[in-house]
Amino acid sequence: MPGRRRPRQRPDPPPTGLLDWTDSRHWSQQARPCRYCGAPTNLRDSARHPAHKTCAEAALQQQLREQAEAYENERLTIEGNH
Repeated sequence: MPGRRRPRQRPDPPPTGLLDWTDSRHWSQQARPCRYCGAPTNLRDSARHPAHKTCAEAALQQQLREQAEAYENERLTIEGNH
């Protein structure tokens, strides 16, 4: 009988945050309103939409929380039907 696997621990995010925007493609000479907060920014996300790095990371964290909650609610619903 194989041994039980331990759950993988996720590494802590780097102190600079989750996203690495050091590539020059994330910069624009023209400031535009951030798609999340509306304040001007020269930064662009991977789809070239204006976005502050911190705003984009906060949005990603919120999406992850919502997906985890939806997954947990679905799992509990399925388990409750058995």
